[in-house]
Amino acid sequence: MSKNTLLADSNFLEKQVEPLFKATLSGGLANIFCACLIFIFLYGSSQESNALILSITITLLSVIRIYVSRHYLKYNTYKLEKYIHSHVFITFLIGVTWAAYAYIQLYYDDESLRNLVFLVNFGLIAASIATLSTWMYAYLAYMIPQSLAIFYVFVKLDNEYSLQMAGAFVIFTGIMVVTSIRYNNRIKKEVELIHDLNSEIGMREEAQLQLEHSKQDLENKVNERTKELVDMNLHLENVIDKKELAEKSLHYLAYHDELTGLPNKNLLVDRINQSIKTSSRDNQKMAILFLDLDRFKNINDSLGHTIGDILIKKVSTRLHKILRSRDTLSRNGGDEFVVVLERLKNTDEAIHVAMKVINSLTETFEIQAHKIHIGASVGISIYPTDGMTSSILIRNADTAMYKAKQSGGNQLQFYDESMSNQLRDRLVLENELHSALKKDEFYLLYQPQINCLTGETTGFETLLRWTNTTYGEIGPSRFVPLLEETGLIYSAGEWVVTQVINFIKTHPINNVTYSINLSVLQFNSYKFIDFVRNEIDKAGIDPSQIEFEITESLLINDFEKTKVFLGELHSIGCSIALDDFGTGYTSMSYLARLPIDVIKIDKSLVRNINKHNNLKSIVKAIVTMSESLGMKNIFEGVETKEELSVIKSMKGNIIQGYLFSKPLMADEIDHWLSLSQDVNQAKILKF
Repeated sequence: MSKNTLLADSNFLEKQVEPLFKATLSGGLANIFCACLIFIFLYGSSQESNALILSITITLLSVIRIYVSRHYLKYNTYKLEKYIHSHVFITFLIGVTWAAYAYIQLYYDDESLRNLVFLVNFGLIAASIATLSTWMYAYLAYMIPQSLAIFYVFVKLDNEYSLQMAGAFVIFTGIMVVTSIRYNNRIKKEVELIHDLNSEIGMREEAQLQLEHSKQDLENKVNERTKELVDMNLHLENVIDKKELAEKSLHYLAYHDELTGLPNKNLLVDRINQSIKTSSRDNQKMAILFLDLDRFKNINDSLGHTIGDILIKKVSTRLHKILRSRDTLSRNGGDEFVVVLERLKNTDEAIHVAMKVINSLTETFEIQAHKIHIGASVGISIYPTDGMTSSILIRNADTAMYKAKQSGGNQLQFYDESMSNQLRDRLVLENELHSALKKDEFYLLYQPQINCLTGETTGFETLLRWTNTTYGEIGPSRFVPLLEETGLIYSAGEWVVTQVINFIKTHPINNVTYSINLSVLQFNSYKFIDFVRNEIDKAGIDPSQIEFEITESLLINDFEKTKVFLGELHSIGCSIALDDFGTGYTSMSYLARLPIDVIKIDKSLVRNINKHNNLKSIVKAIVTMSESLGMKNIFEGVETKEELSVIKSMKGNIIQGYLFSKPLMADEIDHWLSLSQDVNQAKILKF
């Protein structure tokens, strides 16, 4: 059956318009409620008499339309077309009445009442998509009179914003029409699907009757069908197994360190919270050991990241051997580990374990013919004396560890309240931050982003750095959290935007984007959007050269607020990148509903990807997903040619990492761009 024939089929038409009549009651009550509401607000105003007439008209028409719909649903005594035409005509009259409500606002000067009427009109136009769009004529009959009236009023209003409001309303109307058409198409497809299913059922019943005349034929067909179902079932089981495996892998990565397989920060906090409950219930002590490897940075810098990674894994293996099965060992990141010791009778047990840890790690490590000597500084906090929550216990153990490291390292240190030096340092750092912008102590680095296939530089990630006149270079892991806690992130964020835009203006290079990291706090200030827009307009640059990076946590914390904020940024012309993708547990539905242009695959998924098939499968799935959503993908932290080779085989778009370049100073970019494409293309072809 052709599509035209299907649309002409009366049964198909009944199924399509049935939701229209079923939704009439709720739509009618909504119109009556809104009519009464507006009359109440206009009561006592100069519009009272007109409002009374229009509200009564809307109420009567809504009741009549409800009656027509209920009559069809209950009796269906007339031809369907008669019900449809009646419904559309009454809907048109209701729309005209609402249009009259909007039109008469042209003759009244009370702007607040006019905005109230328009607000109701807007709401009804939007809400009626769900009740009327199953039959487009009904929705258009309702929406068009109101839209024309509102547009006419906006055009005729004598104020400086009338034309802008009219233009905005045209966009709103277009969005409503497109949404209604999509909704209508979806209903049609659902009805078509039901029709197809019913046809299929009818065909199967007819086939069953025919097959009853030939038993042998029936058995053969059943056997064939059974085989097909078995094959399909096996295929589905295989797909489900792969899906479950991928989900388990993602869940594992969310709670475990990719390099060592140890619990990460997320799982560590959960384990500590469980231990706190157990210790509190059984009136026992618990200890947190925060340990940092001594001299690890020197080893990592001199022997390379590969040796450093192997050393980290060997350290985790040694620690596992000396701990009890009920104790938790976690990698906190870099060369930091956290140990949770449960069911302690006294603090001597914590000292005993800490000394075992130190002694174990002072023994020589042999890695690829290198004899490596390290140590460990261990800080200890005790529950409940040093804290009642996981965050406080970890923080205090961290403070004690720094005290042990400052005392020469390779030793343990208990936390006590006298350790206020770190807090004082923090206050000093905060005070320095308040004057950092005025003293011009901040500067930017730019890390190139390279096209995997051509070697062309497609963009730069902008990185904020701070060199203090008193304390020297201060890492972003120390000062960025302070910027957020003190509220200075707003002024620092605006400074970064201004610097990047001025750099683009003075270095007009086409087809190169500059990405700027956004803090969670910046999403609380819509003034930031106006600031970005004004800076771009003032500089006269192409907004598509600006890209803003967000983290996955923003999608989960306040999705709707994030959606509005990103939509405003995107409307300026800037692109949006989702940073560190794969480290959280983002719902795929979020990505489809947000204006995200780029997915940045976290370096934890890139590191040693050539050695782990499961990691390849996960990253390949992310690449495929980004392509299907029309998003670019950027691989972060690419450091080896083997990693690049795997990324190229997956048809990755862009890479970023030390394999091609460390972050550059601003005055190095011109030289980089003049040489990078030929050099990088040669590198890529070589790899």
